[in-house]
Amino acid sequence: MTPSSKRVALVTGVGRRAGIAAAVAQALAADGWNLLLNYWRPYGDEVPLPAGEHDAAELAKELRSAGTEVALHEDDLTDPEAPARIMDTAEAGFGLGSVGALISAAAHSTNDGVLSVTSEAFDKHIHANARGTLLLTQEFARRFERNSATGHVVNFTTGLPLKDEVAYAASKAAIEAITQSSALELAHLGIRVNCIDPGPNDTGWMTPELLESVGERIPLGRAGTPADVAPLVAFLCSDAGAWITGQIIHADGGWSTAHSL
Repeated sequence: MTPSSKRVALVTGVGRRAGIAAAVAQALAADGWNLLLNYWRPYGDEVPLPAGEHDAAELAKELRSAGTEVALHEDDLTDPEAPARIMDTAEAGFGLGSVGALISAAAHSTNDGVLSVTSEAFDKHIHANARGTLLLTQEFARRFERNSATGHVVNFTTGLPLKDEVAYAASKAAIEAITQSSALELAHLGIRVNCIDPGPNDTGWMTPELLESVGERIPLGRAGTPADVAPLVAFLCSDAGAWITGQIIHADGGWSTAHSL
């Protein structure tokens, strides 16, 4: 495969094997994409974390063994200069003029209600989630070389509103607006932009009691998993999804429909 024919996708938030980003990386690899995996360890190597919390290198090793070209880049999306560094790594690592797909799956989340959230906590959510998504999209679009290819951007949101997570909710609402505005503004470049709401998704944070409770309230009878969402990302980044852009897609087992009644 020559450098010009490589399909490379950038996936952010690939730090936990139980997370959605890791499943997305596997689905895209299976669909023929080579990958730049971005992740962030807020305390570096100074604070040991539980096994499996940050294992992007192990995921990369597995994907490489299956024939996927994989590059890793650690960077903090609260830094407005990070998107340029990440794209530089992709272009240098694969010998490309541009990346073909951007999957913004990284997220910062804490429990902060309207009466308890601080300005610092609010700003961090906006910077990491909303501004990080916007600046990555901007950098992706500025460097995208259309030729005969289509560009793909897939963002992630959550079911709104949220109680006791006002900063996270605000950042996700902003991402939905960024998605739809980007879809309108970038269509002439051959870039499609969509956003997925995975609903209550078991990425390792749900207790058995919560899993049971959520399952009882979802029409399809269980909480979602990363494996439920990853194939949708691959579809949106394929020719089969060519007529879809500017959409907020609720891949949530019917959760959003049941809770809008």
